[in-house]
Amino acid sequence: MLPFPQHSSARKIEWLAFVLLVGHAPVTVCSVVSLPAESTSPGSSLYLPVAFASQASGVSGIQFDVQYDSSAMSLAPVVNQAARNSGKTLSHVDLSPNSKRFLIFGLNRNLIPDGALIGLFANLNPAAPNALYRLTISNVVGTDNDGGLVPMTSLDGAVTIQGTIDQIVRLRPAGVMNGGSLLPGPVAPGEVVTLIGSGIGPASRQVPDPSPSATILGGTSVLFDGVRAPLLYAGLNQINAIVPYGVYGKGSTQLQITREARVIAGLALPVLATVPAIFTVDSSGLGPGAILNQDSTLNSPANPAARGSVVVIFATGAGQTDPPGMDGQVAEGLLPKPILPISVQIGGLNAEVLYAGAAPGLIAGVLQVNCRVPGDVARGHSVPVILTAGSAGSQRGVMLAIQ
Repeated sequence: MLPFPQHSSARKIEWLAFVLLVGHAPVTVCSVVSLPAESTSPGSSLYLPVAFASQASGVSGIQFDVQYDSSAMSLAPVVNQAARNSGKTLSHVDLSPNSKRFLIFGLNRNLIPDGALIGLFANLNPAAPNALYRLTISNVVGTDNDGGLVPMTSLDGAVTIQGTIDQIVRLRPAGVMNGGSLLPGPVAPGEVVTLIGSGIGPASRQVPDPSPSATILGGTSVLFDGVRAPLLYAGLNQINAIVPYGVYGKGSTQLQITREARVIAGLALPVLATVPAIFTVDSSGLGPGAILNQDSTLNSPANPAARGSVVVIFATGAGQTDPPGMDGQVAEGLLPKPILPISVQIGGLNAEVLYAGAAPGLIAGVLQVNCRVPGDVARGHSVPVILTAGSAGSQRGVMLAIQ
C-alpha cells in the first residue's frame, strides 16, 4: 500500500480519497501497433513485421505513419497475415522522403485479429554508418466496424547497423514471394515470383525489350539449380522472374542471383508441384482479382459479373504443363495445360471450369481459367474466389463482384 504523505489528518483523508478514486477509475485499454528492434550488417535486407495487438478492442481499420532515415534504408511493404485473415487491403503513400503512411482497410466489417499487419523489407544502404536508426510510428488511428474511433497507441522500432560490408545478406526467405499472392514459401514450376532484397538488381529499372522476358537484365541473372530464369523486371531492390519448369519433380532448388556473373545472393528453397495464386488488380495479393467479365471488361464493384455468366481468371503457380512449359515463351498456337486438375470456387460454390491453360499472348507461367459464375451464388461486391491446382488452393482474400 502507498505510504501516506507527512501532512495533517485532513490531508491524509484527502489523500486516501484520491487513492480510492484512482483505484476505481475506468482504465482505457489501447490497441497497439508496434515494430521490432533488429540488427544487421550494412547493405543487407531485413524483414520487419508490423505487429498488431487488439487488447480485446474491436478494430476493423488502421492508419499509421512510419518515420525512418531514408539515407540509411528504403522500406518496401507487403500485406501480412493479420490483414489477410480479415480480408483487408493495404494502401501506402510517401508523405516525404523519410515518412510513409499506411492504411489497412476493406469493404467488409471483419475485425482485424492479433498478429502481423504488414511486413516491411528494410533494404539498407551499404554506405550507411554503423549506428542505431529509429523507426518511429505516429498518427495511429483505429476504427471499429461501424466507423467509430478506437483508442490506439504504438511502440517504436529500430534497426542497428553493425558489422562490415562483407557480411551482407541481400536476400532472405521472406523476400521470395509468389508474384500473385505476395506470400513467401515453396516455389513451383513455371511460377511467377517476386524477389525483394537489398541491391539484388541493377541500379536503374530494366524491362525486357522487345521480347516479354530475358534471362539477363542490367547484368543481373536469377538462376535455379544453375538454369537462368526468365526475367520480367529488374530494379535495385526487386526482381520479377519465372521459376524454370526444370524444377519439376524436385524437392528443393538452389536459387542464386548473379551480377556480371558474380553470385551476390543465394537461398535453398523447397519445391512443390503447385503453389497457385490469383493475380489481383492492385498487385497486393488481396482484394479485387485480375478477373475479366464475359464482355472482356475488368470486373469491379462498379462493373460486376452476372450470375451464370463466364469470367476469366488470371493466376500463376499451377505447375508443370502438357506439353511441358517452355521457359520465357509467349503462349500461342498449341496452348499447354496444367497436368494437375484445376477447379474454382466462387462464394463457396463450385464453378464450372470451361478452360484452364496458358493465357494466349501472355508469358508462360500465367494461367488463364474461364469458368461460369454459379447461378445461385450470393450477390455482392466482395464474393470470395478460390482456385485449386492439384491439392493446393490459392490465397484467401481475392474477391469478385457479382450483380
